[in-house]
Amino acid sequence: MDMASEVLKPEGDGMARTSWNMRRIIAMYQETFTVIEKCLKPVVVAVQGACVGGVDLITACDIRLCTQDAWFQVKEVDIGLAADVGTLQRLPKVIGSRSRVFPTTVWQRA
Repeated sequence: MDMASEVLKPEGDGMARTSWNMRRIIAMYQETFTVIEKCLKPVVVAVQGACVGGVDLITACDIRLCTQDAWFQVKEVDIGLAADVGTLQRLPKVIGSRSRVFPTTVWQRA
């Protein structure tokens, strides 16, 4: 809720200052996941069941272990937001498609 209030109603006088403040806020949130990606040691994540909204985190990790019932969903698109803390940049590399990613799709292991 804290993030939503900052991003959806950024402070600033005029469009330029509002945009600059929004960029600063988003960059701060992106950095929280980028530090995981930049970690010099391997980062391992385990997923069991639903991973809704956590795709940002797991795409920044080096190794992803999942149970048979694990499934993933980028939920931001359902409320009209871009998954802008790194998911859309990292997801094509993770799933093996460097050209297209459809974030409204629910991925489930067959």
